[in-house]
Amino acid sequence: MKNRNLKPAWLKKSLYLCLTAALLAGCSSDDGKDGTNGLNGADGAAGAAGADGNGNQDPSLVTTSGYAFPSDAIFVAPNAQDGDNITADLLLALFDAPAGSTVVMPKGSFVVDETITVANANELTLTGYGITDTKLDFTGATGDDAFRFEAGLDITIRDFGVYEANKNGIKVVGVNGVHLTYTATIWEGALEADNGAYGLYPLQSQNILMEHNYARGSADAGIYVGQSNNIVVRNNIAKENVAGIEIENSNNADVYNNLAVGNTGGILVFDLPGLDQAYGGNVRVFNNESYANNAENFAGGGAVSIVPPGTGILIFATSGVEIYNNTLTDNETSAIEIASYFLSDADVANYPANYGGTMANGWSPQIKNVYMHDNIIKRSGANPRGTLLTDIVNGYTAPVALGGKGETMPAILYGGIGELLSNAGALAAFNGLITDQDAIDDGVNYNPYTAADLICANNNINDNEAAALPQFPDVNIGLVYGTDPTDNAPANFDGDGNPVPTLRSEPLQGNATLLNCTLDRLAPTEVTFRGKTYGCSGDDLAEPACSL
Repeated sequence: MKNRNLKPAWLKKSLYLCLTAALLAGCSSDDGKDGTNGLNGADGAAGAAGADGNGNQDPSLVTTSGYAFPSDAIFVAPNAQDGDNITADLLLALFDAPAGSTVVMPKGSFVVDETITVANANELTLTGYGITDTKLDFTGATGDDAFRFEAGLDITIRDFGVYEANKNGIKVVGVNGVHLTYTATIWEGALEADNGAYGLYPLQSQNILMEHNYARGSADAGIYVGQSNNIVVRNNIAKENVAGIEIENSNNADVYNNLAVGNTGGILVFDLPGLDQAYGGNVRVFNNESYANNAENFAGGGAVSIVPPGTGILIFATSGVEIYNNTLTDNETSAIEIASYFLSDADVANYPANYGGTMANGWSPQIKNVYMHDNIIKRSGANPRGTLLTDIVNGYTAPVALGGKGETMPAILYGGIGELLSNAGALAAFNGLITDQDAIDDGVNYNPYTAADLICANNNINDNEAAALPQFPDVNIGLVYGTDPTDNAPANFDGDGNPVPTLRSEPLQGNATLLNCTLDRLAPTEVTFRGKTYGCSGDDLAEPACSL
């Protein structure tokens, strides 16, 4: 087995507590501290305001994360008092801000009563004094978004908290170069459908770096990237959202060193139909802690409304995903779930009518090339549930006398129906729907699965302690539909040619044959921002997670 660079459990928990403290109380991190050096970070302190001859900073001119304001910074409402409305001051400061500007929001708690829109900014830095030092209350504000950045180049958003946005906290659309760091989006109180949808929300953008952020209470996704390319999401905390962290219809994404806790689903990778960027891939999810994501699903609608409570990681209708070295603990349905879109919509005959337009551009209900390895799984499946998996749950967990398997829900669960249908030739006609040449060149097809298309799991670790064995005796890999159309033990098709769920399972460790294969490792993602590179082939070359 590869060197896993494992930390003792007490040390890992201490590090996550430190990360929480760093985000909410302001202690500095290595990445923030090294922000002036070469590849290491985006925004250094050279030329900062208030420096004496020895380079010491006036603490009133430095954020809690250690970012020092440059000498030409623009200060918004510097004399504002707690509770003041700073909307007009903020809009004025950001209107047509010159390229390279740093705009500093005041320290304290303030009211903002409309969307703050920034268009076509170039190397803008918008900062407060820290996540809890600059708090912006959007309760009752007009507009869906608290902040909305449209187009532009190399925008940094940092060191403030957004509370109670109408719909979305910080939305970024069509920007090349986004650095979101030490920000928070928070809906306080009960987890309800009328909370805002998205917390941190880059969309249709590229070169996105999201680090040291905190999101709580989103009725869709707390930390989200959609229809974008070249993405690094690292060292964030997503707590008590429907989806903690979500990558949707996006290419080249690395998601690592994050904590997802108390969400409905911890980390999601989706490809959904009908979007401008039809499909994504080359997504790596590694070295994350996905812990106790058992919140009941409080989404008001949309795709995340299908996410089963108790999900550590969910891969849904997307291909080219590597999941490794994650620690998945106390997720009550499954640690990892992998499903094609057919699990949500089984009406195969009507796919051309319902999804033909988006399938022409390369969206596929299939899921291919997913490699799960070297993950640590503990206490999975204590209370499986969720409408997407109702029949599956009953099939696995119901007593044998009632037609079930009488076992703990599998910790790794693969649907398999799309692979079965492809291998049987039942989807071959869908190939004729694909007209986008890029999709064809990228290998989007409905042919029988090759070795490179498989869903593979190996070297995953059952880390249950002895005390957990009475409740969690079986830590299994599960397969809902067998993938071999010629297999009749038991038969994967009934007499009318309809696929039949056979609910197979085997122990996670040992000589399991289900999903026992290996795939080529995916390439790391590189983000380019203000002339520097970020990620495992950039500033994190020495990061242990990047050597796994």
